[in-house]
Amino acid sequence: MPQEYGDRVSLHLDVNNGLDSVTELVHTRLVESGWKDEVRLACRKAIVESGDRVPTVDELISTITPKARALIREKVKRELLYKIEHILMNLEKVGYKDLEDI
Repeated sequence: MPQEYGDRVSLHLDVNNGLDSVTELVHTRLVESGWKDEVRLACRKAIVESGDRVPTVDELISTITPKARALIREKVKRELLYKIEHILMNLEKVGYKDLEDI
């Protein structure tokens, strides 16, 4: 994807609150699916397993991130992908060149 197209997609998302919509959808679905609670438990487990040494935030993030990504339900991933595809198709309908007028 050319940088110019990426910039126009970003502009389209900003103008149409698309990014806010996607962000809200992701947050809602992750909470509804129990993902947030599972990640919280995985963090607690990692801290307990570290023994007397408390891991740094960076260490905790590097440990938990792969697990957290793996815990995201396929249904949530598919829904998010559909939403993003829908936004991009609308962008194509509008014609991304027309965004210069915005």
